[in-house]
Amino acid sequence: MDRDVFDVLMNMGMALALSLIVSYLYRFTHAGYSYSRSFNVSLIGVTLIVTMTMMVVAGQIALSLGMVGAISVVRFRTAIKDPRDLSYIFLSIALGIA
Repeated sequence: MDRDVFDVLMNMGMALALSLIVSYLYRFTHAGYSYSRSFNVSLIGVTLIVTMTMMVVAGQIALSLGMVGAISVVRFRTAIKDPRDLSYIFLSIALGIA
């Protein structure tokens, strides 16, 4: 297999494994009645999407600045009810970047 394909598969596999750990951690530590299964699944999706984005813009300054400009336009309309949920979102993003 080509080295680039192997690196992509390795990065995505590691991101998936780490995001599954975060997902299970969220499920078992969540307190309250507002547990959302779709939010839990979106934590995995966020990690994988950020990982793919980081692989695309790696080493390309112009492309990364364009991505920052495009992403800054996106606005989320879903209110985060629990501050702990926001910390899990940031954790997923950090894992994707790493």
